[in-house]
Amino acid sequence: MKRLLKKLLKTTLSSLSLTRSKHNNEYASFEEAMKHADGYEDNILTKVIVAKGKKFAENLSNTKSIDLLSLRTFIGLASTLNSKKLVVLDFGGAAGTHYFIAKSILSNDIALDWRVVETTQMVKQARIQDLENNELKYFETIDNAVADSEIDLIFASSSIHYTPKPYKVLTSLASINAKILMITRTPFTDVSVVLLQHSALSANGVGEIPSEIGVSDKEISYPVTIMGKQEVEAILKKFGDIRLKISEGKITYSSDKRSFDMWGYVVSKRKEPEHSSFMQ
Repeated sequence: MKRLLKKLLKTTLSSLSLTRSKHNNEYASFEEAMKHADGYEDNILTKVIVAKGKKFAENLSNTKSIDLLSLRTFIGLASTLNSKKLVVLDFGGAAGTHYFIAKSILSNDIALDWRVVETTQMVKQARIQDLENNELKYFETIDNAVADSEIDLIFASSSIHYTPKPYKVLTSLASINAKILMITRTPFTDVSVVLLQHSALSANGVGEIPSEIGVSDKEISYPVTIMGKQEVEAILKKFGDIRLKISEGKITYSSDKRSFDMWGYVVSKRKEPEHSSFMQ
C-alpha cells in the first residue's frame, strides 16, 4: 500500500509541475527568445495538436457538446451569415477545431469552404492524419489561401502573437478583401514585449492527449509577442470599422515583471463611398 501511495503521489506531483504556471521571461526580440524555445514547429507538439483535433471532432459528432468558450467561433460566423456559402480564412486554425464547431452549429444547407493557414509542420501533420476533406483545406501561406476566391470571414484565434512578425501578419490579413475580420484570444499591452511562454504539452489543443499516439506529457516553450494595443487598432482600422471589442480574460499572460489581458475584435470592411455621375 505504501508503495502504491508513493507512486500515486509521484505521479500527482509530476502532473502538477507540468500544469503549474512558470514565470515567462521577457526578451529583446522573438529571435532571441527562440534560441531557448522548442517552438511551434516541434514535431511532437504538432502531432499531439492534430490528434487531439481529430478526437475533438469525433466527440463533437457523438455528443453534440462544446464548452461556452468555443462559441467565440459563432461570433464571427454570425457576422457573415447572409448566403448559402461561407468562405473562411482561419489563420493559425491548428487541427480545424473551429471548422468542426461551425459545422455543428450551422445548417446543412450552408456550404463551408474553410481554409486553414498553418506552419509547414502543422500542414504536414494534418495531411498525414487525413484531416482534410472537401470543405477543410490547409495552406502554408496567406497568399495561397486567398488566391482563387473572395473571403467572407478572416478568423484568427490565439495565433497572430505566436508568429515571428505579428504586425506584418496582421497587416497582411487586414489587406485581404473580406467582409469581416475577427481576432480573438489575443493579449495586448501598452508597449510591445516578447515572452518565452512555458506550458504543458497537454495544454495545447483541445482535450487530453489521445493514448493511442503514445506521447507522454512534458513541458514545452515557445516565444509570444504581446502586441501594442494602439498599433493593433491602427492596423484594424485600415481594414474597416471596429464593431466590437471583447474583453476575454484578465491576467491570462504574465512575465516575471507584469501581466497582460486578452482581447477580441470584430471588424467589418468599410464600404467605399459611391460616386454619382451626371450627364452634362
